[in-house]
Amino acid sequence: MYNTKYECRYHKDNVFLDTDEVTDNEKDYIRNILYSEDLSNILNIDDTYGFDNFDAIISDIYKQLMHSNELRECMRQAAATIISENEEVGLCLLFSYDFLFITHTCICEYLETSEIGNGKIQLLKNKINNNNK
Repeated sequence: MYNTKYECRYHKDNVFLDTDEVTDNEKDYIRNILYSEDLSNILNIDDTYGFDNFDAIISDIYKQLMHSNELRECMRQAAATIISENEEVGLCLLFSYDFLFITHTCICEYLETSEIGNGKIQLLKNKINNNNK
């Protein structure tokens, strides 16, 4: 099931110290690995099956979120970026590198309280809109 207790780290500034001697390419590589680990931990995907069950996992999460008009609107906006109206496709896109850290906080709050604070959902909407430009 969805791990609401996990905190994303791939996007944080403190991933690297000022004294770390790594190139920008190395930083990107490390952040991509951390993103993959974050996504695996959030979705409780183990290395045994990898992402083979990703569609089923997304469907299960969608069923939990389908009563949130705010999240469904974000899913539709994300899907529209690839000329789709499918909300589950949009949800997949919201788990991408650019959105995961914001999407995760919104989903966690919704699953734990059945609501999402306006500030969090607005951050996600703004991120989707900014990526569309």
